[in-house]
Amino acid sequence: MDKKTQKEEQRRSAQNQVEASRSKQNSKHKRTSITLNVLIIIMSLAIVAVLWLVFFLTAEDSVDKVEKEPKTEQTQKADDTKKDDSKAKDTEKPKEQTTETSDDPNVSKVITKDWKPVGTEQKGDHVNSYEMGSQDWEEKVNAFSEATGIDNGDMTIWYVGRGEDPATQSIGTVTSKSEPDNAFRVYITWIDGSGWQPIKVEVLKTNDKKN
Repeated sequence: MDKKTQKEEQRRSAQNQVEASRSKQNSKHKRTSITLNVLIIIMSLAIVAVLWLVFFLTAEDSVDKVEKEPKTEQTQKADDTKKDDSKAKDTEKPKEQTTETSDDPNVSKVITKDWKPVGTEQKGDHVNSYEMGSQDWEEKVNAFSEATGIDNGDMTIWYVGRGEDPATQSIGTVTSKSEPDNAFRVYITWIDGSGWQPIKVEVLKTNDKKN
């Protein structure tokens, strides 16, 4: 082999070595680049996961605080007011009307209810009066009206007499003017400072005071 050929072989060998070295370097750069990209993706996912976890836990703590947080003074007052209103309404509700039977053959039914006294304008010691037009008489009529639902102006009074306690109890038989046969026997009692209070109403089969 002549010198020229030998030099050409050496040049090609050197060039091949350079090409091989460049190829190795390129391959190494590619692997490094891929590795870096993968690490970047992993880090990004990790950051997103951490942020989501922090946000989720923070939101959950906020909900728990709201649920566990004691009522504010204003809210507590509002709740107390509602409770008081509810109690007041329950207190104001009168007892339900009850109906019973009677041994009296002329009584179809007996009505009892938690009636309130009708009030009074009388002063001093009470005197059970049966004088028509007197203050006590007028207040008796108010009690009869309260018990039967018959308006004073539409009421016919057939009888008013003493009850078991003559000083504090009275009994009246009344009807409406338009229905004189539908009679009611009303029992009332005197409450000092409050007036006459209905205690019982007997619905009569016939008006026994009509004749």
